[in-house]
Amino acid sequence: MLFSLSLKNLKKSIRDYSIYFFTLILGVCIFYVFNAIHTQSAMMEVSKTKSEMIDTMIRALSAMSVVVSCVLGFLIVYASRFLIRKRKKEFAVYITLGMRKGEIARLLLAETAVIGLFSLGAGLVLGIVLSQFMSLLVANIFQADMSRFVFVVSGEAVVKTACYYVIIYVVVIVMNTIVVIRSKLIDLLVANQKKEKLRLKNPFLCVLVFAAACVMLGYAYYNVTANQEAMATEADVLLQIVLGIVGTFLVFWSVAGFVLNLVKKLPGVYYRGMNSFVLSEAGSQVNTSAAAGTVICLLLFATICILSSAFALKGYKEGQLDRQAPVDVCMNTNVMYGQPVRERLEECGFAAEALDLKAEFLTYRADTVTRRSVMGSYAEEYIKNDPTMEPWLNEELELVRESDYNDLALAYGFDPVSLGQNEYLVSADYETTVQQFTEGLKANDTIEVCRRTLTLADQKVQDSYLVMSYSPMNMGVVIVPDDIPFTEENEWGSYLAADYTAEYDTREFRAYMDDGGFDELVNPQGVMEDDAVFLTTRSKISDDSIGSSGMVVFIALYLGFVFVISGAAILALKEMSDIIDSREKYEVLRQLGAGEKVRNRALLAQMSLFFGLPLLLAVIHSIFGIQVCRSMLNIYHSDRIFSSLIVTAVLIVGLYGGYFLVSHLFCRRVIRE
Repeated sequence: MLFSLSLKNLKKSIRDYSIYFFTLILGVCIFYVFNAIHTQSAMMEVSKTKSEMIDTMIRALSAMSVVVSCVLGFLIVYASRFLIRKRKKEFAVYITLGMRKGEIARLLLAETAVIGLFSLGAGLVLGIVLSQFMSLLVANIFQADMSRFVFVVSGEAVVKTACYYVIIYVVVIVMNTIVVIRSKLIDLLVANQKKEKLRLKNPFLCVLVFAAACVMLGYAYYNVTANQEAMATEADVLLQIVLGIVGTFLVFWSVAGFVLNLVKKLPGVYYRGMNSFVLSEAGSQVNTSAAAGTVICLLLFATICILSSAFALKGYKEGQLDRQAPVDVCMNTNVMYGQPVRERLEECGFAAEALDLKAEFLTYRADTVTRRSVMGSYAEEYIKNDPTMEPWLNEELELVRESDYNDLALAYGFDPVSLGQNEYLVSADYETTVQQFTEGLKANDTIEVCRRTLTLADQKVQDSYLVMSYSPMNMGVVIVPDDIPFTEENEWGSYLAADYTAEYDTREFRAYMDDGGFDELVNPQGVMEDDAVFLTTRSKISDDSIGSSGMVVFIALYLGFVFVISGAAILALKEMSDIIDSREKYEVLRQLGAGEKVRNRALLAQMSLFFGLPLLLAVIHSIFGIQVCRSMLNIYHSDRIFSSLIVTAVLIVGLYGGYFLVSHLFCRRVIRE
């Protein structure tokens, strides 16, 4: 009988609480989809580097699943408490009719089990279907070959998803049982008459608290952007985070009383149309959900920053690929301890016809050309402020002849240089080093090379490098005239840049170069590191760039989806709960002559304020948070940030707006009935 009654209860409530069921199904679906990626990735034809990145991504997603399960668990517990609170009068009727509390607890157990099984089953079915499309997305981002793609179900992901949700539902069942057992009949009977306590706040106090919140947030904004260099310790950073959280809470605590009393001073606005009713209802909702609003705002803020930064990083890395890896292969070695690159290749029997040579040259060193000598008095001041940097500043810089540099510039796509007889230039692309040289060259514009004094041709540091790398790593090279009389004692490095010839430009040969075959040939066991030939290839840099940015994107999507869904679902459930409590108010409006369109517009305005405040404050936080992310990730291209923000906005509007629309339709039906 209890099971039959529980099924009837579910049929009655499934329409009213459709958002709850939908959120459970969506949560299960997302959890499965992101934990099943490894199943299809095993079917993909990818390089060794990409495969390692995908494995790392899968481990990271598994770790993130713990965080996701905690967030979804909080959401499910919150929603379950909401449903229980709405049914307390029903439970009172059961007790009045003779049902024991233990039987009510078993009834709830049956209902929760049915809801859990239904949500888990439906979510898994939907997740299995969507995971096939997710595999296509993985293949697209990682540029994988999907020729072996087959429809597959991940048993491991199914078991993991089921285990996590069983644990969550056990917690829900225990909490529901405690609520029922501890409830008194009189409390259950009058539960529907009890409203959330709305404590009237002193308007003057609200103004002071709101001002204090603005000061806290402004101070934190300033420190994480304009005053970043002063954030020297973890405690400094933690303080800004605490100020942001506390400031956000104080905004939600004070804004309703502050704004409501401010608008009341404007009779032409406050008493126009339904404004007084809308502001009062929205204000009471915000007042009674300051903590929830704070959490939701921070979730949305985190989502905006995470998603926009992830998409921007992906676009930035893809855009940097042509600059960082303009040719197929680059090799270098130290000639102080061994042979030049070409001689080593010939000695090892490497196929010379595989390479279309673009540039080959030597670099040199002189004990008179160090970072310290190039920067002059600026370096001396730097050492006084930070003595630990003295060994680094005393290192000798590599010297490259003008014609060799221009050959390389032609291959790499840099601007060539033109030097006078006794002139020199400095090249670097590592951001910190570029800044140091920029200041140092203002203080000193001469160096001595092989007993010749050279004068700086241009204070601008040349944005270039000698060796391809995953990111800007050139910490200083000096370009000198061709006629500098270097000797063998000055020889330092041997460099070679080339493309693959058409015959050797194949997947198999690239794999041979990237995955260790070439290294075993030219650097057999026993070769010292100083004598080794170092290889950098465009394909490996590309694979690393695609793999690392793709991993970041998937982790960001996983967290972003869950954060937005959780925040929107909590707001929707809160709004649905409040509108049920406020039905009598809308009935009074109807009796006073307010038509259905007027009431619907009032409802829309009220819900827009309630949903909009967390999103608005999250957007304000994000304006400064994104700048911090850009600085941390060294992403400074505004066009890529702008495009990533558009993608992020579409995702958030789709999910957040979807919940707003569904809850609005539900609330309209409630006030219409």
